[in-house]
Amino acid sequence: MPLLVLGCAAQRSVAVRTPTSAPPIVIAAVSPTKLVETSYDVRGYREAVDPAVRHDAHIVHRRTMVPITASEELATVPRTKYPPASYTPLPASEELAAEIATQKAITADLRAMQTSIVETERQVQAQYAMLVRQSSEALKMREQLEAERARTRVAPPAGTAAPPAGAPAGNPPEVKW
Repeated sequence: MPLLVLGCAAQRSVAVRTPTSAPPIVIAAVSPTKLVETSYDVRGYREAVDPAVRHDAHIVHRRTMVPITASEELATVPRTKYPPASYTPLPASEELAAEIATQKAITADLRAMQTSIVETERQVQAQYAMLVRQSSEALKMREQLEAERARTRVAPPAGTAAPPAGAPAGNPPEVKW
């Protein structure tokens, strides 16, 4: 009986993995913690959603978890112990002093300019008033001149006019000292 074998003569290389142990689980070291309570003074305020609701001044406490290794010197102090930054003066420095000096010089220059402008405005107003007064006087003089011209045009010529009544006809007036 003949033996018949069926199959492929080439062999495939097969990689076999052997199961290894799972990578170790790394757990972060958790340091022991403690609670620290901080107190905050809150001033009175109105509710944003409903302005009719007003909250009085009160204290808000906040608890924070801190590592036990934190020193006990982290004790909190009331906010009123230190002035707020908006009231604390800036530290003195040369740069700050120079900036303040520059600002003062600019302010003095602006005040001098303002004074000069006020004085100039006063002078201009006085001159304008004088020009208005002179214009009205010139207008009156013009009107008087026009009236005099009109009167002379209507009046008879000067050669035919009679001599004044108080003067003698042929004798020159006598000068008395």
